[in-house]
This record gives sequence, C-alpha cells and structure tokens, in this order.
Amino acid sequence: MNMGNGGIVIGVTGPAGWQRNVWALALSVFIAFVGFQFFSPFLPLYVQELGVTDPAAVALWSGVLAAVTPAVSGLLSPVFGRLADRFGRKMMLIRSLAGFTVIIAAMGLVTSVWQLLAARLLQGLFAGFTPMAMAVASVSAPREKVATAIARVQGAQLLSVAVGPAIGGLAATHLGIRPAFYVTAALCAVSLVALIFLFQEQRAASGNSRPPARSAPFREFLRQPHFVPVMALLVLAQFIDRGLALVIPLQVAHMPEVAAPAATSGLIISAAAVGATLSASLAARFSAAIPAGQLLLGQLVAGGAFCAAMALAGGWVSLLVLRVLVALCLGGALTLAYALGGLIVPAEARGAAFGWLALGVQIGTAASPLLTGALAAASLPATYLLDGGLAWLGALVLTLFARDLLRRRARGES
Repeated sequence: MNMGNGGIVIGVTGPAGWQRNVWALALSVFIAFVGFQFFSPFLPLYVQELGVTDPAAVALWSGVLAAVTPAVSGLLSPVFGRLADRFGRKMMLIRSLAGFTVIIAAMGLVTSVWQLLAARLLQGLFAGFTPMAMAVASVSAPREKVATAIARVQGAQLLSVAVGPAIGGLAATHLGIRPAFYVTAALCAVSLVALIFLFQEQRAASGNSRPPARSAPFREFLRQPHFVPVMALLVLAQFIDRGLALVIPLQVAHMPEVAAPAATSGLIISAAAVGATLSASLAARFSAAIPAGQLLLGQLVAGGAFCAAMALAGGWVSLLVLRVLVALCLGGALTLAYALGGLIVPAEARGAAFGWLALGVQIGTAASPLLTGALAAASLPATYLLDGGLAWLGALVLTLFARDLLRRRARGES
C-alpha cells in the first residue's frame, strides 16, 4: 500500500478520522460475515446433500471446498496488491463483495459437488476480503492504536459468527441449506452498499510533486527482524481457527444423541464466537498496559491445552464448553499477532507490510481445511491434538525467535 508522500492515504483527516473509517469498515465486515456464516459452517452438510455419503469422503470434500477459495486468493495476492496500489484498497474490497454477491448466489443452484468446487474456485478470483480488511484497518490507525483498530474489525467478524451460524443453523434445519446461499448473497450486497457510502478513502493532494511510493517487495520485509516469526504466528493462529470451524460440524454429525446437527453446530460456533469476540477486545485493551507478546504467549500456552482436551469430548455439551474455553484463550491471537506486526515496521511501510502479513493469514486459511479435512477423514480427535500442538509451536516460535517482542510496547507516532 502506498504510504509515502504522494501515495494513497487510507482514512480521513482529523484526529478522529481513522475511527470513522474503522467503524465503517467494521460495519461492512459484520454484515458480510453474518452472511458467510449462514452457509460456510454447514458445507459438510451441503456436501452430503449433493450426494456424497461416505464420512471420509465428506471430510475430504469439505476440506478441499474450504481450502480452494483462499488458495486461489493467496496465489493471486501479489496481483491484488498491485491493483490496490493503482486503484485503492477500497476498490479491491468493492470488487470482492460484488463478486461474492453473484457467485455465492450461484452456489445455491449447483446440483453436484463438482459444480460447487467450480464455484468455490471462481470465488477465489474475487476473494481476499478478510486480509484486505485487516490491512486497511491496520493502516487506518496510529501505531499505538493498531491493536484497537484490528480488534474492532476482527470483533465485528467474530461477532457475526455469533449471529450467523445460530440463525443459519435454524434456517438450514427448517428450510434447507440452499436458501442460506441466497441470504448470504443478499447480505453481501448490503455490505457493498455500506462500504461504498460510509468508508472514505482519501488520496494525497494532487499538487504534491513527488511520485507515488511503490509497495516494498516481499524480500525487503524478510530482512526485517522478527517479520518471519510474526507471519508464522499469523499462519498458526488462522490455521487453528479455521480447522476448528471445519471439525465441529463433522463431529456433531457423528453424535447419535444430536437430532439437529446443523442447529447444534451453529449453537457451538456462535457461543465460541462470543468468547472470541470478548478475547479480542480484552487483548486490545490489555495490550496498552502489557506487552502484546506476553499476552499472546499466555494465550497460546493455555489455548493449546484446551484444544488438546477437545479430543476427549464425549458429548455436545462438553464440546461446547471446551470450544468456548479455546475461544476465550485464542480469540485474540490474530489481534495480538497483527499488533506485533505494527511494532516491527516503520509507519511509512506499514501498509505494504500488513499486505504481506495478510498473505500469512491466507496461507493458514487455505492450508487448514485441506490438512484438517484429510486428518479428520482418518481421526477426528487427532485434529484437536494437532491444533493444540500448533498452539504450543506458536508459543515456542515466539519464545525462541522473537524474544525481544515479549518486552516491546507500542509507542505513538509523530
């Protein structure tokens, strides 16, 4: 993102201008993600409806379908970055939401799992909405407010997960899963309108004689101290979150005492989202007094233990309790990891840096359902043990390769 003189400036002028933009972005994210949660948690059930009956095949197909969209988006992220530099990040968000509106509606019309795969593949050409929104939030705020801005947008996303699956689960139970796609498309259209009219992207004055700054290449950030460990933490945090979202509906569907797996899965996912929203908000607030690295280390250690314990859940109630505990521990992990990213790069390069850090989130988003789905086909409990181990791996990465970040605090920018 162009952040130098003559480049693009995200936000409006004035001390509170960044807050207006972040709130507008959070509203747009909330509306869109309420729609996404109407269908995405129930993809395994939709796969069954499309004729796949073998449980192992359902798990594999669910992983592939969940992975293909972010995988395509991740591969194209350098192209999206160059387009954002030329046309602005707001235009890239508009492009994404407009594409979602059409393609997700088409998903409700497919008659085979192969057609659904083709639609998800096409969706990848318009994806990147989530990491782009996080990147925009990060460059909208002063350095000392990066955690607050990201937590606000992430909180909107997490809060939508508290609303969407519960309502979507009831709708899927009584109306079927197909109508959920049409509702999602309609909400994406509403989010698009909100973004267009409420979010303001200001460009630098045309009288500035300096040429626009160019986005720094990835190799420049690889030389930045702690950049690779922070990206690894983002990959791990997103991998765990996406993996759990896939496995919960699969495990609930195998519980004989559950009569309505869609509604029960929606309840568990929604309750976890409330815990994650609270965790992200508290993480942003506490990071003003406690180094973000220390907070993240504690979350990873405790969250890993609860993830592993989910392998022992014998019923949906125990699964619900443990999932909420995991959310309370790890819900703020992405917020804190992004906050660490804001500490290691200068302000004028933060836009480009967060664009590349968002690629780490895309990698986790794509790899998690693919690997988790393959592992779930062999053993559902093993997926929880994997997530717990990855959380502890994140704690190890932070301790061994980014120890300096355990003491570093955010400071204001001039």
